[in-house]
Amino acid sequence: MQIKKLLVMVLLLAVAATSFAEGTAENKQPSPEEVKQLMEMSLGAMVPMMGKMAEAMIDAQLRIAEKPETAASLAAFKKNLYSSLIKQGFTKQEAFDIMLNTAVPAAMPGMK
Repeated sequence: MQIKKLLVMVLLLAVAATSFAEGTAENKQPSPEEVKQLMEMSLGAMVPMMGKMAEAMIDAQLRIAEKPETAASLAAFKKNLYSSLIKQGFTKQEAFDIMLNTAVPAAMPGMK
């Protein structure tokens, strides 16, 4: 739902910018200052929505992380990784270090 709002806002800004461009002289390029103003307006409109979307995504991940079945799945993932590394010939310490430093699958890459 939030993404739809963001897309609608971006499309409206694009239409407004196009209308603005059509209203000026036909071959006149916008000045760097005009481009800067349009960019600032676009970003100013998008930043609050992006913040709300990020907050909603984090809240959703936390709700999922609170579930016991999520912990069980993550534990199985880490145990299977460790066991597979041992079978591949890594020492227990190497396998443990790799397992510890391998991020769990997440909707937002980079989260451990």
